[in-house]
Amino acid sequence: MELQTALATLIMPPFAPLVGLLMAFVFWFFPSSTPVAKLSLPLAILCFLTLWICATPVFSGWLGQRLANLQAPVPDLEPAAVVVLGGGRYRDAGTGAERLSAASLERVAWAVEQAPEKLPVLVSGGRVYTGEKVPEADLMADAMENLFQRPVTWRENCSRTTAENATNSAALLHDSGVEGVLLVTHWWHMPRAAESFARAGIQARPLAVGSAGELVPRAENGLLRWLPSAAALMRTQVYWRELVGDQWYRWRALPKRRSC
Repeated sequence: MELQTALATLIMPPFAPLVGLLMAFVFWFFPSSTPVAKLSLPLAILCFLTLWICATPVFSGWLGQRLANLQAPVPDLEPAAVVVLGGGRYRDAGTGAERLSAASLERVAWAVEQAPEKLPVLVSGGRVYTGEKVPEADLMADAMENLFQRPVTWRENCSRTTAENATNSAALLHDSGVEGVLLVTHWWHMPRAAESFARAGIQARPLAVGSAGELVPRAENGLLRWLPSAAALMRTQVYWRELVGDQWYRWRALPKRRSC
């Protein structure tokens, strides 16, 4: 999984524009009469503008809206269960202590608040990276049961990706006769997640955390929408990753059920 994360980083800002700036700096030292040296300034300007644009709220908002438009029509079904997808964890490198990330905890809280109490709950997420001790599903189940007093029926604790979330969860749900679910994840993750579950044979009605209406915070209105910020660059990274991941998943078959 570390290799997959590294490859994804190569095609996302800020890495790609920064590499371009580094290349422009190297080209500048070539003899001025060579084509490579003449390429130095245009390349530097292009990469600088790309990095600037990617870090602006107006661009991250536009990219997020493209992502929201990918959401498939909501299936007409009566869900028989709730599926909550993991969104990461925090791990202390010194003590090894692990806890749910803000994204994962937000999904758990949203499921408890919004999903009907009568529906059984499945939490999905395993150990993604080397050194992780507890499956993410166990962390989510513990939070749901101990903090919110909502019982968890199934723990799918072997998946590492959204595609594996879908195939592993589908196997558990099919064994219990469940064909339709309420799917809980963040709105920007929902298009790829819902499509993966549909391909795995589970019709998913979105119960998304947040919405595309949250794309531009109030503090980033007016002129600030055109000025770069770390927060906007982070959102661009998230949306970019989802757009690329959605296309990647369309060309790949779903993985087989993963055991651990």
